[in-house]
Amino acid sequence: MRRPQGVLLPPVSAARVRRGDVYRALRAAVLDGTLRSGERLPSTRQAAADYRVSRGMVEEVFAQLTEEGFLERAVGRGTYVAPTVSRLSPAAKAKSGQQRSPSRRGQRVAANAACREPDVARPFNAGTADTREFPWKIWQRLQGRAARELGQAALNFADPRGLPQLREAIARYLAQFRGIRCGSGQVIVFNSAQQALHALAVLLLDRGDAVWMEDPCYPGARAAFELAGAGILGSPVDDKGLCVDTGPPRAARARLAYLTPSHQYPTGVAMSLERRITLLDWAARNHSWVLEDDYDGEFRYEGQALTALYSLDTQARVLYVGTLNKAMFASLRLAYAVVPGDLVEPLANIRTQLDGFTAAAAQLGMALFMDDGHLSSHLRRMRVVYGAKRAMLVHELAPLAALGWTWPRNAAGMHLLVRHERGDYVRAVAAASSLELALLSSYRIARTSGDGLFLRFGALDAAGLRAGAEELVATAKQIKR
Repeated sequence: MRRPQGVLLPPVSAARVRRGDVYRALRAAVLDGTLRSGERLPSTRQAAADYRVSRGMVEEVFAQLTEEGFLERAVGRGTYVAPTVSRLSPAAKAKSGQQRSPSRRGQRVAANAACREPDVARPFNAGTADTREFPWKIWQRLQGRAARELGQAALNFADPRGLPQLREAIARYLAQFRGIRCGSGQVIVFNSAQQALHALAVLLLDRGDAVWMEDPCYPGARAAFELAGAGILGSPVDDKGLCVDTGPPRAARARLAYLTPSHQYPTGVAMSLERRITLLDWAARNHSWVLEDDYDGEFRYEGQALTALYSLDTQARVLYVGTLNKAMFASLRLAYAVVPGDLVEPLANIRTQLDGFTAAAAQLGMALFMDDGHLSSHLRRMRVVYGAKRAMLVHELAPLAALGWTWPRNAAGMHLLVRHERGDYVRAVAAASSLELALLSSYRIARTSGDGLFLRFGALDAAGLRAGAEELVATAKQIKR
């Protein structure tokens, strides 16, 4: 009587069968239950004949699958699918019960999609830089120069604080454009302002500490502080910025205050000098930190750039965060923080636990771009470009004023917030429009009756901006009736 030769092996769809093809076919058949636990496989001689390959190749495949635990082999008995693989089959997984859900904190943070950039820029989701005006050929040339100067060092680990050349260039840039006097040793390079906020939150906050924030606020900052286990205390924002004198009672004991004083995110107002001084007095009196996020301080279109809060601080209580991604292009992934000297090394150590460091080639290329004067030229050009876009948007939206809509006069940045005291009306306009409109209420900590639409226009061309504004005005008029 002939001995059974085992189950039929799964086919391999390849003109020329290779070792990897046989391995993947058998492994997949075991995982999906085609080859069930306990079933006997053909001999290596028979399998080689079936696949028309050498017996040595099949022997190697069987040996690897045995070593990985998918097969069991015994001299004189043959090769069998291991009993344990029954627990890997789809049916076994379905019976194992419901999948575990993320933590409550994870679900809450994951639900915040406001920091996620859209795949395609369209009205009005386009808050990133307009790359049509970027000097690409100059950038390419400097990237090549950076690669040559670094040589094989570009392939190694880089300083988690940032490349010395870039830290020096950022310190000079801040002195020239933002009136900030700091040493290059106080500058730490990050991939994004969001990463810098996360690292600072981990460094400065214990679980349960209070953070004082603007309301409405930047959702990314709120997420960073919540991930650190902090409690959020919100104070309203009016036309003079954060209402410092009307903060919640616990704000007096807050460990840190976070704000965007030059161009409040998302309302767009600027914080008055009187309130800035009051906030600095609070920080000195309570030994608290003030985290200034100057996310688009370069783009003010009327008058001089506003003085940074950092430059008014005499007690070393202000930490300054900025980004080059807004001024350059989104995929650059270069931002920075300016902190007191005694925080530099601890912050660098935390940086190594997040993602290690930023690639040296991109850092040196950016340093060369800044040192050769290309960044200053590019910023002057882009101020004109973005300023013209904002002026066009305000002009096209002018009919909304008769319907009760308002917007700030602070001519700055790449977004415009239009508001109405009737929140239900605002939400009806957003729902009826085909535009991508973010609601102001999604940026709030506490609920209020009014609402607004967050219009991001930085990456839009003139035609797209005008068409979006015309549709928004038409929809608002239609809903009003």
